[in-house]
Amino acid sequence: MTWNLIRWFWRMNLNSFKESSDKAKTTLIISGVAIGFAVLFFSGIVFSVARTLPGELLSDILSLSFLSLFAFLILFAVPQVFTKLYGDDDLTLLFTLPLKSTHIYWAKFTQVFLGIPGLILAASLVLLTMFGLGAGANIFYYPFAYFTAILVVLMGLGIAYLLNLLLIQMIPAHRAKELMTVITAFAGILGYVAFQIPTMMSRGGGGESSMLIPELPQWLPLYWAGESVSHLLLGDVTGETILFSGLLAGLTFAVLYLSSMLVDKGFRTGWIQMNESRSNRKKKKASSAVFKVRTPIIEVGLKEWRTIKRDMREWTMLIPMTFFMFFPIFSIMIRDGNMEFLQTVPALSWISLQAIALGLFSFMTSTFTSGSVAREGSSIDLLRVLPLKGIEVAVGKLWIHWLILFGFIGILQIICAIIFGWSPFHTVAGWLLIGLTGLGSSAIGLYFGAIGAKFNHKNPQNRLETGTSFILLFVAMGYVLIQVIPFGLTLLPASELVFLLGDESSGFFMMIVQWIIGLKSSMPIIVTLVGLALNLFITAITVWGALTFTAKEIDRGITINFVKE
Repeated sequence: MTWNLIRWFWRMNLNSFKESSDKAKTTLIISGVAIGFAVLFFSGIVFSVARTLPGELLSDILSLSFLSLFAFLILFAVPQVFTKLYGDDDLTLLFTLPLKSTHIYWAKFTQVFLGIPGLILAASLVLLTMFGLGAGANIFYYPFAYFTAILVVLMGLGIAYLLNLLLIQMIPAHRAKELMTVITAFAGILGYVAFQIPTMMSRGGGGESSMLIPELPQWLPLYWAGESVSHLLLGDVTGETILFSGLLAGLTFAVLYLSSMLVDKGFRTGWIQMNESRSNRKKKKASSAVFKVRTPIIEVGLKEWRTIKRDMREWTMLIPMTFFMFFPIFSIMIRDGNMEFLQTVPALSWISLQAIALGLFSFMTSTFTSGSVAREGSSIDLLRVLPLKGIEVAVGKLWIHWLILFGFIGILQIICAIIFGWSPFHTVAGWLLIGLTGLGSSAIGLYFGAIGAKFNHKNPQNRLETGTSFILLFVAMGYVLIQVIPFGLTLLPASELVFLLGDESSGFFMMIVQWIIGLKSSMPIIVTLVGLALNLFITAITVWGALTFTAKEIDRGITINFVKE
C-alpha cells in the first residue's frame, strides 16, 4: 500500500507540473540550471583541493563535509517536513480512507526525501565523486561514499521528523497553528549549532593543520562518516572502519524507527489538532473599554498591529534577524582572545555591529512591510469603498511596521551594548541612525508589496510574487549600498580607529574605511554633519517617492494573486 501511495504522489506532482503556468515552469527550469552550474563550479573547486590535500587531512575534510551536508539538510528539511505532515490538502482525503497511519507516513517520508533532501543528496554525490577523482581514490571508495551520504541524509531527515512529531505533542492545541514559528526557530538553531560544532568542540591536536582545519569530536556521527570514508579513500580498511560504518548505520535506522513509533500520536493526532484548534479556543468576554476614534493614519496602523500580534507566524521573519545578529557575537565569545580584544576597543565592535545591523534592519523592514498589502486578503476591496485616501493607508501601514522593527533593533542594541561595553551615547546614536535609514527601505518594501501582492493563508511569510521578491531584494540592497557612505561619514569613530590607517590591507572595503577615517580626523564635525545631511536627504527622497507611488496604486485599486488550494 505504501508503494501505491508513493506512485500516486508521484503522478500528482507530475500532473501539477504539467498543469502549472508557463511562468512557473520557466522559473523551475531556470532554478534547475542555476543549481547545476553552481554544482559544476564547486565540483571544480573540490577537484582542485583534493589533488593537493595531504593525506592526514582527508578525515577532517570529509567529516566537515558531512557536517555541512547534515546542517543544510536540517535547515531546509525541517520546515518542509512540517508542511508535508500537517499542511498538505490531500491529508483530509487520506485520513478518511482505510489506510494505516504508518503507510501514509512512509509515503510522505519518501515524498519529502525526493524533494529538497534529494537535491542536496544529488549535489553531495557529485561533489564526493569529484573529490574521489581528484584524490585518486580506488573503485571501492565510490559506492561506500555514496552509501554513507545516503545514511547521513536519512539520519538528518529522521531527526527532522522526530522534531516535528515531538513538538506537536508539546504545543497546546489552541497554539497549534503557530507551531511553524517554533519549527523554524528550532531548524535555525540546530543548523547553526551544527556549523559551530567544530569551533566549540574541536579536539585540537595541536599541530599546524589543526589550527587551520578544526577536528570533530570522536563521538559525533559525522566524524564516524568522515573517518570511515577516508579509510576507504586511502585503501586502509581496518576494524575501526567497519565499526564506524556500523555505528552510523545503526544510529540512522534507530532514528527512523523512533520516528515511526510516534506516527499514531504525533501524525494523525497532530493533524487533527492543527485543523481543529480554532474550535477549542475559549471565547473572550466582551470588552467594556470605551472605543476612542483616532485619525485614519493611526487607525490603519493599529489595525495592522492587531492582525500581526494575534498570529505568531507573522513573527517568523524576525528569527533570521536574531540569528544573524547574535550568532556572530556568540562565535566571537567562544574563541580565545577575541572577546578580550573587542572589549578593549569598543569602537571596533560598535561600528562593526552597526554595519551588520544596518544591512539586516534594512532588509528585514523591506520584507516585513512588503507583506502588509497582501495581508488584507479578501478584504482588499474595502479599501476602494472606505473614505480613505491612498496616502493615508500607505502611511498607516508604513509607520507600524517600521516601529515594530525599530523597537526590536533597539533591544538588540541594548544587549550588544551590555556585552561589549558601549557608551549610552553610541548605543542610542547607532539605534536612531539605523532606524532612520530603515524608514526608506520600509517604504520601498511597501511599494513592492502593492504591485506584487500574493495571498496564501497557509504561508503568511510568502506574500510577494517570486519575481517581485527578487527585484525587491536587489533594490533594497542597492539602497543600503547607497547609504553606506553617509552612514560611515556620520557614525565612524575616527579618533578611536586611527590605528586602522596603518593597516596595509588592499581590500576595497578597507580603503573606504581608511578614507573616511582620514577625512573625519581632519574635519570631524563638518564631515559628520555632511554625512547626516546626506543620509536624511536620501531617506526623505526614498520615502516620499515610495509613498507617492504606493498611494497611486491603492487609489487605482490593488490586485492580489490568491494562491489556489
